Amino acid sequence: MTQKKQIMVVEDNWLNREMLVEILADRYAVLEAENGQEALELLQQHQDDIALILLDVMMPVMDGYTFLDRIKADQKLALIPVIVMTQSDNEEDEVDALAHGATDYVAKPYRPQVILHRIASIIKLREDAAMANLFKYDRLTGLYSKEYFYQRVRERLLEDSDGEYNIVCSNIENFKVYNDSFGVEAGDRLLREFADMSMKMIGKGGICGRFSGDRFLILQERGKELTNRERMTADIWGNFHAGQNYVVMKYGVYEITDRSVPVEQMCDRAFLAADSIKGQYNQWLAVYDNTLRDKLLREQAITEAMETALKEGQFTVYLQPKYSLHNDGLAGAEALVRWIHPEWGFMSPGEFIPLFEKNGFITRLDRYVWERVCAMLRDWQEKGYPSLPVSVNVSRADIYQANLPDMLSDLVREYDLKPDQLHLELTESAYTENPAQIIAVVDQLRKLGFIIEMDDFGSGYSSLNMLNQMKLDILKLDMKFIQSETAKPTEQGILQFVITLARWLNLSVVAEGVETWAQLERLREVGCDYVQGYYFARPLPREEFEELLKRNPAGTMESDWPKRENTGLRRLLIADEDADYRKRVRQTFESQYQVLEADSAESAIACVREYGHNGVSAVILSTKLPDAGTERFLRSIRQDPMLWRIPVMATLPSGEVTEDMIQHLDTDDFLCKRHPLCDLRRRVSYLMNMVSCREREQMLKEEACRDYLTDLLNRRGFYTAMGALRQEDLPLACYLFDVDNLKQLNDRNGHEEGDAMLRSFAELLRRHTRSGDILCRYGGDEFVVVLRHISSVETILRKGETICREFRDSVAADGTHAACSAGIALCSFEEKPSAKLIERADQALYRAKRENKGGCCLWDGARASAES
Repeated sequence: MTQKKQIMVVEDNWLNREMLVEILADRYAVLEAENGQEALELLQQHQDDIALILLDVMMPVMDGYTFLDRIKADQKLALIPVIVMTQSDNEEDEVDALAHGATDYVAKPYRPQVILHRIASIIKLREDAAMANLFKYDRLTGLYSKEYFYQRVRERLLEDSDGEYNIVCSNIENFKVYNDSFGVEAGDRLLREFADMSMKMIGKGGICGRFSGDRFLILQERGKELTNRERMTADIWGNFHAGQNYVVMKYGVYEITDRSVPVEQMCDRAFLAADSIKGQYNQWLAVYDNTLRDKLLREQAITEAMETALKEGQFTVYLQPKYSLHNDGLAGAEALVRWIHPEWGFMSPGEFIPLFEKNGFITRLDRYVWERVCAMLRDWQEKGYPSLPVSVNVSRADIYQANLPDMLSDLVREYDLKPDQLHLELTESAYTENPAQIIAVVDQLRKLGFIIEMDDFGSGYSSLNMLNQMKLDILKLDMKFIQSETAKPTEQGILQFVITLARWLNLSVVAEGVETWAQLERLREVGCDYVQGYYFARPLPREEFEELLKRNPAGTMESDWPKRENTGLRRLLIADEDADYRKRVRQTFESQYQVLEADSAESAIACVREYGHNGVSAVILSTKLPDAGTERFLRSIRQDPMLWRIPVMATLPSGEVTEDMIQHLDTDDFLCKRHPLCDLRRRVSYLMNMVSCREREQMLKEEACRDYLTDLLNRRGFYTAMGALRQEDLPLACYLFDVDNLKQLNDRNGHEEGDAMLRSFAELLRRHTRSGDILCRYGGDEFVVVLRHISSVETILRKGETICREFRDSVAADGTHAACSAGIALCSFEEKPSAKLIERADQALYRAKRENKGGCCLWDGARASAES
């Protein structure tokens, strides 16, 4: 049921209030106040809920005019429309009321239909204005939105055909680091300060907008003061950076000389100029010129050639050998992609890899390399070559693919390989962008048996924090780190520290970029495990690498890379200060469980975190761990959402279990250490059954929220996920897709064909969304997609049209004629996600089917009200 809008009635006459309540009650919720003072107090409590105020002028304590003056002085309260009511209907009183800020004016006695129509009209006008402002203005800074900035610039250039203008685009370097260091609130405050400074700098003739995040847009008239670029830079820097020395701004300028260039492209060129000086000290401003233009054209040429290159096999896999420092033998290889273009020749990976990471093509290239490597490994296996692992790169873009673990698992299964033959290299920078995502993916991949390597370790600021949270197998030390640390004999403590840290974490260490004998000997001295680099070999074509394998016949060489321990037994942790007691318990259960031991809270916590909630099935915990360790251990795992489900049984040296102890210690069971072994077995069996019950309960909950056919959320799961959304997830875009003509397909070809089409559409949605977005089969042939953190109407519509087009094209390729249509609704920061989103998306879907079948329509509040 739709919640009624709330009206406040401010009237000192009891009878008049009752009459108004009677008129409004069917359509609105009514809040009453006897005078202006009482109304102000109620407004402080309900200001976000009140849609309109009906105000009497003549009242005791505080009259209507004073009340109007008070609320109009408040920036937020001033937005609430007010209709003034009075006995007099002369023009002077009406003008007086409007002069004090009233929205409208009605005379007594009340005419119900007139009042209702005026209220409805004013509320609608206010909502339409709010919706328009949502698209025109950036909520945080008050500047123009990106789309409205483009529109205003186009209008200005048409109005002033002779004026000379610049587009100035800016961004804050390392803004994410600033947010991490000082907090989101400080980051938002910094953005507002920069917006205010920009408005002052451009003056009345300029136009200013926020592109996204920490990126801003300015249209500024080109005057004499801008001919001296150094002076312009100094002015900008001085205005913003007084007292803010830790903030670095980069500005890019595009001088508008060709007005046929689209405004969007002008801004892109200005941003390209700004990006060209990232990381350069004392360089704050760059102007788009022919050099940048040539770079842009080169990138465009590479982009246009990449699809053909992949189809024609221009990308080749090279292999760089890895050697073990334990036996000086060949221990594996790293797969590196090379592009040999028929016209351009050998292309540097440093030129095309960053571009592919930016445009998203890297995911397809990575999959191509993975498949080529698996085919090579299978071929070597059949030829009887030594079984050596090969490392492949997994880019940050791959991490966002929801089906990555399944894809890799299917790939090794297809080529009849073991997962640990394919090592997966992730860069450290991928962790800094989305740590929660990468931790979850890595955990899943390791459970499937893959070996995880962290590449470029030592190149980022978050290395130690990353090691603390993410379980890895191998560290690959950054090339520059190795070369600098081995070149400074007096400063080699950091390298030794890293190796020692890896040993403590049970990680193997690979050093890449080894180029000299001195570097090799230093790495051998500090205990590094594996090395690679030009000192041994450059990346080799497959044929040359196979010559290395042929010189090592099968059986004469074994890889000593770490193997995943998998006993198949559940793990039982004994955390007890008494070594004899741990020994007795271990002997009791070692035939049934893999028994882990810890003699302190620290070692017990480390053990649980290492294996996780799916690794340690139960804990036998002493209540006498040293240094209040029992409480620290329990507090640590109960506060961790990944570990709190692990059942714990507390053991006491002697005596009875007291009620105070039960309340103090958050454990699942208690047992005196003087127990017979049969009692201990029975209690541990109870704990293990508790684990099984919890696992089954969780599995049933997950199954109840999943659609059996597509494995997307069902309607129940959808509303559960929507209920878990937070304010930080806003703004949202909600898509309601309807697969057209499914009934005809089912009737003509059978339900198996229809089901296959629905599964195909679900896979299409997964490919075009992120892991944190909400995907649901809402019922039958309807699907709902909710994208978080998205506000660009242009991007939202383009995403919907892309999905509709790809589905239409893919289905047509199979000889089946079908399509899908979509309705889209937005949810801004001012709203709470609710069923109204679906209702709006459904209205937009109905319009799409009527006016744009096979495409998308965005919900239009004004149009929807007119049609209803």
